[in-house]
Amino acid sequence: MKKVILLVLCLIFVLSGCGKLEKAEPFYTETKEEVVFSTQYEYYFDDEHSIRCSWENKTSEGFSFYETFELHVLGDDGEWYVVSKGEEVEFSTDFCYGISADGISNARYDLSVYTEKLKEGESYRISTFFFDDNGNNYQAFAEFVCDNKLAEEEMKLASNGYSEHRTDPKESNDFVIFGKND
Repeated sequence: MKKVILLVLCLIFVLSGCGKLEKAEPFYTETKEEVVFSTQYEYYFDDEHSIRCSWENKTSEGFSFYETFELHVLGDDGEWYVVSKGEEVEFSTDFCYGISADGISNARYDLSVYTEKLKEGESYRISTFFFDDNGNNYQAFAEFVCDNKLAEEEMKLASNGYSEHRTDPKESNDFVIFGKND
């Protein structure tokens, strides 16, 4: 009987640690205000699998970014935590995307590498980095909220009252950031 109780206690201890989120650590501590990284919308549906972001370079020099990113969720304690399916996410750093001085570029970030579904009412951010022509590295964040009702209202406003579940744009100037090596 003692062995069964000990086994149950060990199982409870192991399972209680499984739900613990890893605190988000920055890639780099410095940001650059003249480079704006933002999501296309403020609110997203819980079943959207990719987020379109815009990189706006308001500097007189170019910069580049790789496809590496993390998805973070805002915890009840005000801290950011890494969203994870419990498996390691691998990125290929073979491709580098450049943005010229005073340029704008769009990229779609595939969230399915981190989660099957966003959670209603949660605040998220895409965390990534970029580097300038001098090799200086900077942190960048694009925040959004998962709220089906507000996403629908935002969609109605953007489309003059027409409301249909939005789909990911397939515009030719978007870089698609998939994340996993195939």
